[in-house]
Amino acid sequence: MAVKARETLESKQLSLPAMIVVLILVVGYTVGYNQLITFVTDEKLKMIIGMISLAIMMIAFIISLRYITTSFEMTLTHNRLMIERKIFFWKKIVAEIDLETVTAIEAGEKSHKVDGHMRNFTLTNIAGKKKYVIYFSEKGKNCSVKVQCSGNFYTLLKKQVKI
Repeated sequence: MAVKARETLESKQLSLPAMIVVLILVVGYTVGYNQLITFVTDEKLKMIIGMISLAIMMIAFIISLRYITTSFEMTLTHNRLMIERKIFFWKKIVAEIDLETVTAIEAGEKSHKVDGHMRNFTLTNIAGKKKYVIYFSEKGKNCSVKVQCSGNFYTLLKKQVKI
């Protein structure tokens, strides 16, 4: 099973407007917390509010890190397409598609209804990486995955698939 093509899709860095919005949210959250705490006199209530506020900030931080650090690695061999998701240092194979079961590959954002699962392995709009929908059959059901890759990877994928 020689590797025909390999492509990595990484999320782009936060843009300046997104960083400004995050900064405004953090400052607003901090000022709001400070205003609330100064009016509360009960120490137990202050501690509960502080713990809830800390939990909210930690959850928001972890969720934002998940979206910032997500990347996909697609490996195309002569008979299958394997998609691996990486978040920080955790790797997981999220899709393994036998190329003989592929029924269609369409360019674009729209996808047709399928009776199996529809999965999305794309990130934000990245220059030079278009989105494609791959339709395949699995366990008697029609399924689809949406991937994002370069034109070269798409061309090689189209050559490997016998439609």
